[in-house]
Order: sequence, then structure tokens, then C-alpha cells
Amino acid sequence: MILSARLAQGKANVRHEYFGQLPETLKTRLSVRIAGQGPDVVLIHGLGASSRYFTPLANILAKKYRVIVPELPGHGKNMDDGRPVTVPRFAHEVALALRELKVSNAIVLGHSMGAQVSIELARTWPALVKHLLIAAPAVNDREATLFRQARRLIQDFPNELDSVKAILLVDYLRCGIPWWAKSCEQMLDYSTIDLLKTVRAPIDVICGTRDPLSPPEFGLRLTAGIDHAKLTIMDQGAHGFNFSHAPELAKMIDDAN
Repeated sequence: MILSARLAQGKANVRHEYFGQLPETLKTRLSVRIAGQGPDVVLIHGLGASSRYFTPLANILAKKYRVIVPELPGHGKNMDDGRPVTVPRFAHEVALALRELKVSNAIVLGHSMGAQVSIELARTWPALVKHLLIAAPAVNDREATLFRQARRLIQDFPNELDSVKAILLVDYLRCGIPWWAKSCEQMLDYSTIDLLKTVRAPIDVICGTRDPLSPPEFGLRLTAGIDHAKLTIMDQGAHGFNFSHAPELAKMIDDAN
């Protein structure tokens, strides 16, 4: 299945604001932003990013779902202690927050490294996840070095909307390049292809045609041999299509519900 973007490249005009509200009573090491009522949808951001780049998608979804957007340790305004964090620890922190919010059978969408966190969440706490969507998933096993990931990230940058560029520049500078590089090494150690096969929930893998980090051929290898997984190709989607293709992703979440 191929989906086309509804937002013209470079034309998005979305304020760079944080989505939703922070619950005052949540006692976890990460922040969680929440809005809306209805079935639970969880959106997990990627390495070095923040919940801000989910704002267009989250605002659409909040009209019919309770949308939960964790701010992972070391990211956004939740800077933690600055230590690199492993994918299993990220997933553990998210699971603690979701259990405190009494989440079960949620639709979970993870973007980039957030896809790895989502996979770990689904395989370790299966009761929390009824449907898994991994968008622009990390890490392409044929490009699994720090140098190649950094190079592909630089190659992707011209393909992104100006709004995404502005958000990510601030987010990367906030967490710091040295911390990003050390945490990226942890991300590279996570075997996305092998561990996705252990997830029992239905799986949607989404890759963009303009994404050098997570191209469609990687999506084909991810879904190969998994009967309950399917691949969707986002036409003209750069790595940040979770922002630029928000209506298309919202439709996929509706279909998964």
C-alpha cells in the first residue's frame, strides 16, 4: 500500500508547541503529555527528538482517542542525568508510565528509535499493546554504524519540512551531539529485525520513499516471514513523515482500532 502526502513539501505551518498536558500526579522518570478521550494511542519519539514533532498527528488523534506522548529520558525538557540510555531502559520507563495511567491494549506508534522502544514494549509487556505501528524504523541493519547513521541523517535533512528542521535542530542541540552519539551506539546494538519477529500483536511497518535512514527495502526485510505484519510505503515521505504525513498516519491508526 502506498500513501501520498497531503501537506506540500515546505508548506507546513504548525506552531512549535508541546502537545497536551503533563499529569501532575504521574510519578515516573519521564514526562508524559496527554490529551483527548477514548481508546488509548501511544506515540513514542526517536533519538534526539522530542514529543513536539508529534504535534500535528497528536492533535488529529485527540479528537477521538486518549493520546499519550512520552518524553523519553534525556530528551526535550526531560533531560534526566545526561547518561546514554538503552532501548530496554527506555521501554521500561514507558511501561511504568503506561501502567500508572492504567493503559492496556493500546495502539502504539514508534518513530525511528521510538520504533525500537515500541518493539521492546510490545514484546516485554504484551498486555499494553494491541497493535504496533513502527514508522521509519531504526536501524537499517545494512547501515548499522555510527558514521553511516550520521551520514544518512545529514542526507535526509534537505528532504524535511522547514518546520521539522526547526524542531529537530533545537532538540538535538538540547540533548547534545556527544550524548546523541553515545546513545546511538546503544540503538545500533538493538536487533530490530530479529526482535520484531517476537512481537505477537499485529504490526504495521511504514517507510518513506525519500528516507535514506529507513528505506522501503529495509521495510521489506523487516516484514519478511511475519504473517501478521504488513508494509506501507509513504510516497514522498522523508524520515520525519510522522510530522508531514500526519493525516495518513491518523487514518492508519483508525484502521488499526
